[in-house]
Amino acid sequence: MPTELKKILAPLDDYLARVEDAIEKSLRTGIPVIDESARHLFIGGGKRIRASLVILCSGLRGEVPDGIIELAAATEIVHSASLIHDDIIDQALIRRGNIDVPRKWGNKIAVLAGDYMYSVALSTAIQDGDPAIFPLMVNGTKDMVMGELCQIQYSAIDTATREQYLTIVELKTARFMGSCAKLGAVKSGLAPGESEDLYLFGLNIGFAFQIIDDTLDVMQDSDEVGKDVGSDFKDGKITLPFLRLIETGTEADLALLIDYKDNPDQEKWKAIQARLVESGAIEYSVRFASDHIDRAREIVMRFPDSLFRGILLDLSDFLLHRTH
Repeated sequence: MPTELKKILAPLDDYLARVEDAIEKSLRTGIPVIDESARHLFIGGGKRIRASLVILCSGLRGEVPDGIIELAAATEIVHSASLIHDDIIDQALIRRGNIDVPRKWGNKIAVLAGDYMYSVALSTAIQDGDPAIFPLMVNGTKDMVMGELCQIQYSAIDTATREQYLTIVELKTARFMGSCAKLGAVKSGLAPGESEDLYLFGLNIGFAFQIIDDTLDVMQDSDEVGKDVGSDFKDGKITLPFLRLIETGTEADLALLIDYKDNPDQEKWKAIQARLVESGAIEYSVRFASDHIDRAREIVMRFPDSLFRGILLDLSDFLLHRTH
C-alpha cells in the first residue's frame, strides 16, 4: 500500500487487519494449489480501496455495523478474482510487482482460482442474510464481466470512441466501486436516498480511479506502476489519453499509434508519450478525472462532519493525485 494512502487509512488499521484475516480464512481450503494461487495477489499487497469504501460508508452516521468485515473482505476477493481473469486474457506477466497467477501456475489453475474466489465472495453475500446485499455483489460482478467483453469488442484503434471507453470504465470499475459504497450504506441501515447517493459517490471515484490508472499506464515505468508500462495499449485497450490525442491530434499521430500497435518498440513508445504530453491529452485526462472527484466530494459533503467523512474526502483526493 502506498505510504500516503496508508497514512490516510490509518484510522482503519484495525478494521483492515480484520479484513485481511477474513480474506485468509475465506480462501483457506487445505488444498495447496487453491490456497496458494487464490491468495497470491493478496500476498503482493494492494490498496484495499474497495474494502475501505465498504467500511467508511457503513460508519458515516454511527457505529460500523456487525458483519461489515466479511462483506469488505468479499469485495476485495471479487476484485482480485477479476484481476486474475484479466491477466489470463491480457497474457500479462506482472501484477503488483510480482509474477502473476497465470504465469506462476498456468491458465487452467488461474481460471479455476478466479472462479473459486468469485464463488467464495458470493457465498459470503448470501450468508449475510440481508436480501439487499446479494444483488449488489452479483450485479457488480456481472458488470465487470460485461465490461471485459466490451473491452475486447472495442479494441480497434481506428474505430474506438470515447463513448465506448466510458462504457467500459463504468462497467469494469466504476459500478463495482459504487456497489462497495452502497454495500456499507445498506448494511448500516441508511435511508434509500442516502444509500443511492453513496452509490453515486463510489461510481464517480471509480471513474476517476480508472482514468488516472490509464494515464499512469502510459506515462510511467514498470517499477512505478507494478506492471508492464504500455501493456494496456498493446493489448487493445484504447484509453482516454489516446482517444484525446486522436480527437485533437494529426493524421501522423494516429499513424504513429497504429504503427506502434502493429510493431511495438521503445523508441516509438517514447514518441507517443511525448505527443500525449505535447497535445495536452494527459492534462485533459487528469482534468476529466478531477471533474468526477468534484462530484464525489459534493455528494459526501452532504453527510455530517465526522472522521469517516474526512477520510472519504482525503481518499478522493488521493485517487486523483496518486502516482502509483
